[in-house]
Amino acid sequence: MREINLAVVHCTATNPSWYADKSADDVVKEIRRWHVQERKWSDIGYHTIIHRNGDVVGGRPIERSGAHTRGLNKHSVGIALVGGRGGCSDDDPLEHFTEAQITSLRKVIDDLKDNHPITKVAGHNDFAKKACPCFNVKSWYEG
Repeated sequence: MREINLAVVHCTATNPSWYADKSADDVVKEIRRWHVQERKWSDIGYHTIIHRNGDVVGGRPIERSGAHTRGLNKHSVGIALVGGRGGCSDDDPLEHFTEAQITSLRKVIDDLKDNHPITKVAGHNDFAKKACPCFNVKSWYEG
């Protein structure tokens, strides 16, 4: 098993209504299609995806390095929240995501920390000039 010491939170940059009537598994299939067919990656880039209703579903196996944060994939896990289109890096999480998603996100991170030596929880915007995931993850998680 690879050592994971960083959790990076992302968003899919989709509208709130995107795939809202579909299952979390359907959401993962579509994101996987974007990553594999359109970007020519070997698999979906994220390890975990959290649907609008709070359902959590696996993406890329955690044993494999992700494709979500350039230069940091070897020792990190990527978690994506569905939504976030048009957001800014310092928005309130509830401007773009549901309470169910935010509750699930905290549980996913806490579970990961119980099973891996994670020392840092951050947003994609901490490592790239992007709004993703449209809030300050460190302030939210530690707050």
